[in-house]
Amino acid sequence: MHTTWSDGGHSLAELAEGVQARGYQYMAVTDHSRSTTVAGGMKEEQVLQMIAEVRALNKTLKGFRVLAGCEVDIKADGSLDYPDDILRQLDLVLVSVHSRFKMAREEMTARIVRALQHPLVHMLGHPTGRLIGERGAYELDMEAVLQAARATGAAVEINASPSRLDLNDLHARRAKELGIQIAINTDAHTVGQLDYMRFGVSVARRGWLTPADILNTRPEKQLVTWLEKKRSGR
Repeated sequence: MHTTWSDGGHSLAELAEGVQARGYQYMAVTDHSRSTTVAGGMKEEQVLQMIAEVRALNKTLKGFRVLAGCEVDIKADGSLDYPDDILRQLDLVLVSVHSRFKMAREEMTARIVRALQHPLVHMLGHPTGRLIGERGAYELDMEAVLQAARATGAAVEINASPSRLDLNDLHARRAKELGIQIAINTDAHTVGQLDYMRFGVSVARRGWLTPADILNTRPEKQLVTWLEKKRSGR
């Protein structure tokens, strides 16, 4: 989800309150990285400030945890928008494509595969980049991308925003067959958009996914353990 650290409409504390009111045990804030300037992407010093705000907020919360994450841009060559010393300080590194949508199929596939091979990456966001009724998916070999996620142990997102719903149900089903963990994410930019979750759940159900396939059905301690193991390569 996105806060006023980038293009969200509410503060970190306001979103945390909204998430708790809906009965969740945790949330991950994933504001944009610096290259997504149109969405107010965070400069390096702002990332560190955001992390500090998350850590301070967590000290005031009981039975609830905020994960300090970032939606990090995948550059055209597959490298990431922040250096490793910044990425290591984040609880969750979600990587996404936000530029150069018209790359050739082979180039776009290689771009995303390279990003997934980065050892500090936990998850791939909205893998095809589509915006329903506005922009089609970019050219991509989804099988190759899913195989890369399987090989690296990365999770893949079902983006629950009604303008995305990406992965779709067929790709979600294939991810399940490959044993890839899926995260159903609201991509909320306001408190009200937290209710988008039901749309992502519907996509997962159409893909025959069960709670065991969904990363964020896990209790908070199990999720954090998964994130730490992914980063350590275990």
